[in-house]
Amino acid sequence: MYVRTQKQISDEVKNRLKSQGLTLKAFAEVNGFLYRDVSDVVRGVRRGYFGKGREIAKKLGMPVEE
Repeated sequence: MYVRTQKQISDEVKNRLKSQGLTLKAFAEVNGFLYRDVSDVVRGVRRGYFGKGREIAKKLGMPVEE
């Protein structure tokens, strides 16, 4: 079973946004989030299990537990 590390997931999200012409800051502004919250979720500081962090992770296409 292949398990991606937080760094790999973070890099994938950043690359996907970059290919869409977005930065983390632009993504945050477009979606009504604070840049700091988006950055924390992408870096793994906030796990995205509940609340705003979970909402951000889902919007970014990151894996979230149901």
